[in-house]
Amino acid sequence: MDKYASRIVVDLLRPDDIALLYPLVRSAFPAMDRSLWMRTARRAARPGPRLRQGMLVARHGAGGFPCGLISFHCDADMRFGRVLTAEHFIVLTFGDDGAVLDAFLPALDALARQARCGAVRTMIPGAAPALRAGLAARGHREAGAVTVRLVADPPAGAS
Repeated sequence: MDKYASRIVVDLLRPDDIALLYPLVRSAFPAMDRSLWMRTARRAARPGPRLRQGMLVARHGAGGFPCGLISFHCDADMRFGRVLTAEHFIVLTFGDDGAVLDAFLPALDALARQARCGAVRTMIPGAAPALRAGLAARGHREAGAVTVRLVADPPAGAS
């Protein structure tokens, strides 16, 4: 691991991160409504079953500016048993996106072990060939495709 990667710190979302992360979220989801983000993030940051659902934040150093975000939740899976599902992987950094991925993956593995999950499932946004390649190089394998069909109008700004 290079010096840059060792400076990426990953921790659970904190209430004081929420407003700071909105521009990062908008970089991935331009139509994301600020009030929808604030409600979603406040729920994720509140005390409770933090090992079963929440968000992880990557930052440059322990007190540094956020450079990545990923949400997670635990589910039962008939093939893998209990799984930690990680989705909405967002990175915005002047450095190497791979360094942020290298920081997120051990944190996800640790959360999965603590929550007694047998696997980590990573949902990849869109085609994301670089992210797919990065995950494959780090031991993740394709386990099927995911599709989404809206059955109701999404909340304003949730595209």
